[in-house]
Amino acid sequence: MRRAIPFLLLALVPLACNRGSAPAVVTGPKSTPGWEVRYNAAIALARRGSPSVFDNRVKESILEMLDEDQQMRNFRETIDGKEITDAGKAQLTVITAVQALADLHSRKPEVDLSPFKPAIDKLVNSPSLAVSTEAKKTQLLLASK
Repeated sequence: MRRAIPFLLLALVPLACNRGSAPAVVTGPKSTPGWEVRYNAAIALARRGSPSVFDNRVKESILEMLDEDQQMRNFRETIDGKEITDAGKAQLTVITAVQALADLHSRKPEVDLSPFKPAIDKLVNSPSLAVSTEAKKTQLLLASK
């Protein structure tokens, strides 16, 4: 029995990380083609503290990255005729956007990030522990302004 306990604990780790069962496939369209390139560009601008982050297209890209449901739609694929979502990639995209905004705030604390606060506030209640933790850290950072 004692030997089985470590294996049981290892089996429970995925449940702790995702707070429940596997995510359901979110229906709806993926982002418009080229979203990967737009996301990378927007993240680079945010991390560098660029004022271009508030240009409409860049701001919309970051807000889209902060939309967990949209990222679940973006990272769908069909395997053996069954559509699945790669929740890990979707959550990593969201976390990257949250961290980029935290980096922007660290570089330029005077910049008003209020357009992004509602999206970050929503992520605090994410079913993903990693996403909600990162959102809470960024929320605290922005509140300490």
